[in-house]
Amino acid sequence: MDCEGGHKISPERAVKLLKEDGIDVTIEQAKVILDFMYEMAEIVVEQFLDTPG
Repeated sequence: MDCEGGHKISPERAVKLLKEDGIDVTIEQAKVILDFMYEMAEIVVEQFLDTPG
């Protein structure tokens, strides 16, 4: 069940998960948060794979 851009967490699910921790965001804010998190994950994986040893 892939969402937009191949992401597996929908903005609606992100809103629900954040709300459980007392963080209220809109769907649009959740989209921005998810975009940022996926971008950061790509950077971290890329750096890890480029690390020698």
